[in-house]
Amino acid sequence: MDFDFLREIAPFLIGLVVPPIVMLATARTSWGGQLKFMAALMPALILGFCTSALAGELAAGMPDGLVAIMIDTSLVYTGSQVAYWFFWKPVLETRLQQNAIPAKRRVEK
Repeated sequence: MDFDFLREIAPFLIGLVVPPIVMLATARTSWGGQLKFMAALMPALILGFCTSALAGELAAGMPDGLVAIMIDTSLVYTGSQVAYWFFWKPVLETRLQQNAIPAKRRVEK
């Protein structure tokens, strides 16, 4: 079996498990769209770098290494967005909203 396919699809598969972590971290915040975007992009950037490093793609030198990081980061981000919109949001959003304490109940204590 050719392991190049696995090496190329690994960042996408890693991205599939990122949304619940980000959703739990941002569930009770009132962040705007830009901060939520950064909260989704930063784990993708970190995981894209780690994936490139583990695959040995950074050993090729600086320009090729940066391209590998950009490609792996985009694959992680794409995987996270696909998983978020098609699976994690419908499954977890209602549970997170049920567990959230309304602002009025928090103030009245």
